Amino acid sequence: MKKIIAIDVGNSETTVGVGNSDNWQSYRYTTRKTITSDELLMMFRTTIDLSKADDELLHGAIVCSVVPQITDSVVSAINKFSSKEVLVVGPGVKTGLKVNIDNPKELGPDRIANSVGGYKKINKEVIIVDLGTATTFDVVNHNKEYLGGSIAPGIKISLDALISRTSSLKSVELKEPNKVIGKNTYEAIQSGLVLGHASMIDSMLEKIVLESELSPGVVVTGGLGTLIQPVLNINTSYERNLTLDGLEEIYNLNN
Repeated sequence: MKKIIAIDVGNSETTVGVGNSDNWQSYRYTTRKTITSDELLMMFRTTIDLSKADDELLHGAIVCSVVPQITDSVVSAINKFSSKEVLVVGPGVKTGLKVNIDNPKELGPDRIANSVGGYKKINKEVIIVDLGTATTFDVVNHNKEYLGGSIAPGIKISLDALISRTSSLKSVELKEPNKVIGKNTYEAIQSGLVLGHASMIDSMLEKIVLESELSPGVVVTGGLGTLIQPVLNINTSYERNLTLDGLEEIYNLNN
């Protein structure tokens, strides 16, 4: 299977994958909206393990970005890093999805990649839950039609808002609490953030299934997915590299 460089530029983190869905070498960087292509190039060269042999086996690169301020810098850095052509997910790029929403151009490229990757994983109608800066829900039916979705504030956004708008509450470690009923403020915040967010996801999934009349599989991804997925009541699977897998599929469709 051909190797590629796949890059997902998110609001909080940028994920770079080298390889393919059989074996990704993945690297995560904090997204900075003012970073230059030279700074990115230096980061890539000092962290990504890309020997001459690996570079010769690379077929190309693909980028999806929700931070347009640095998309050009990322493309330029990859061009210098590997001398490979870079495909940017956007209008005119084949995805294999029929986007059935009011304005398809509004749909973020990361959510497109997630939807493509989720459908590919289970080969049936699917709901993808991505726990990142925001918590997003994306729905794809058995005909590979993207039906729409939902966007909620992510856990870290909720925590930051809670701490910044209260005088006496302090930050907590994001981990699963031992009990729903906290015996102190620290435990109470943990419960509300983690178990409360999981309950929101369970309820949203139930409502989506009821409204869509689908019998979908549910795939969870995103940096906080490992925290939330184990405490969901609904049966789900977790895929760490789902976005990269979707980008690989889109790359192959266009090459």
